[in-house]
Amino acid sequence: MKTTGIIVILLISVSISSAQTSILNLYPEIKLPKDSLESQKLVSSLNKFLIAAQADAKINEWVYEPEFLQTTLLLDEIEGIHKKEDSIFYKPYLLDINAIEKEQYIIQIAYLGTIDETPSIRASIELIAHKIENKYLFSSPLVRNTKHWKSTSVENYTFYYRDTIDLKKAKEYQRLTAFHDKKLNIDPKNTSVYLFEDDLISQKYFGLNYKLDYNGRGASIVWSVLLENQDIYVINNSILIEFDPHDLWHNRLSKVISRRKVNHAVDEGIATLHGGSWGFSWQEMFTEFQNQIQIDKHTDWLKLREQKSYFETPGHKNPTEFMITALFVKKIENEKGFSAVWELLNAKEEDAYFKTLEKLTGITKNNYNKEVWKLVKQEITNKI
Repeated sequence: MKTTGIIVILLISVSISSAQTSILNLYPEIKLPKDSLESQKLVSSLNKFLIAAQADAKINEWVYEPEFLQTTLLLDEIEGIHKKEDSIFYKPYLLDINAIEKEQYIIQIAYLGTIDETPSIRASIELIAHKIENKYLFSSPLVRNTKHWKSTSVENYTFYYRDTIDLKKAKEYQRLTAFHDKKLNIDPKNTSVYLFEDDLISQKYFGLNYKLDYNGRGASIVWSVLLENQDIYVINNSILIEFDPHDLWHNRLSKVISRRKVNHAVDEGIATLHGGSWGFSWQEMFTEFQNQIQIDKHTDWLKLREQKSYFETPGHKNPTEFMITALFVKKIENEKGFSAVWELLNAKEEDAYFKTLEKLTGITKNNYNKEVWKLVKQEITNKI
């Protein structure tokens, strides 16, 4: 887009008359469909779509239903886009309309404003218009832009990709997600994952050509929308290949409760027990813990907890408390199920933690060292 074009747009705008309040402006030199009646229907429908897009995306009746899920990514980005500091500032300008198939158009819109007489662009988006009966409905171009891609389904996950996929990693990701979700009572949902090799083009594929908010942030953005019965993600393929089982627990937990509200050591203990840490499995972490911490029946575990002792893996210091808490989690889950672990997880403060630990295991500060030693010995035995 040329800067001179933007300046012209800002100086001259043509409002679109509509029964509703119009928010759409036309670029003066835009070439609309030759059929004036068809042009009126298209522009009127687009105006209504943009108005509805500032409300709840789930009830936007101007979205093309077969591609609703893919369009939510774009709707999520344009909601509230016209505002700056709680006032209406950026206005949508219709820049271009091109027919791509019979009764189907690709549309370009820019959200523009001025700051001290200087043109300011908030975003540039792209939509597909589909004629349905006597009006037009709109979608993201994601489906069209990936129509020649491949897809692979793993249980409730569908992965879309251009050339290849690490199927082993995809299966592992789905399996661990389902494992955590079952514990957290998260119902399985159909989930679409679009895998890109280049972060710089991923947003353009779903119609977000530019947005000021992401200026200079070309890498490692995860685009997602989580709905009641289905989810969609647009991510770099490397995120799937290199996903961390430890962090996956944290990610799934955050779906049901803020991690700020839970006991940090218990949260980390669960993540380490089921996902290892820093690329090391639980067994490898326990071996390092065993080798570096002086472990015998005389170890003062309570003192180590108070001193915030740690052991090291390459590049990282790992709190001893996380390992001991993981052993508590393992014991509680084996004996009472995850609902009891959840109770300990929600005992954030120190007093509440020890009261809950005593209730669930009988472990108190008085017998802490003895009971921890039992669990450590048992874990050492299980390794042999």
